[in-house]
Amino acid sequence: MQLEADVSNQNEYMFVKTEYRMERINFSDILYIEGKGAYLRIITPMTKIMTLQSFQNMESLLPLDNFIRIHKSFIVAKNKIESIERNRIKIGSELLPIGQSYRERLLKALNINPVGK
Repeated sequence: MQLEADVSNQNEYMFVKTEYRMERINFSDILYIEGKGAYLRIITPMTKIMTLQSFQNMESLLPLDNFIRIHKSFIVAKNKIESIERNRIKIGSELLPIGQSYRERLLKALNINPVGK
């Protein structure tokens, strides 16, 4: 099963295949995306959607200005980040890990100067 996604002309939403239907997801609703084996779990305030596809494919669909990969298993919406604490990001009630190799790029993308630099 391959992703069948359609990105709108205005880059406001995408369609992802989940079970036997195509589900519309507004980019503005996405809190974060979590890798679960061969599947991705897209988390919004209202729902959790599982879809069979790779992170690489998902990253190509998302607007780069709004999303960033923070870990081998997580992509987050930049505007949904509430706080950064040590090596974790808080989004809603969830604390998500920041991978060591992703930390510097994350801080740069959020215009944060690391302490001591």
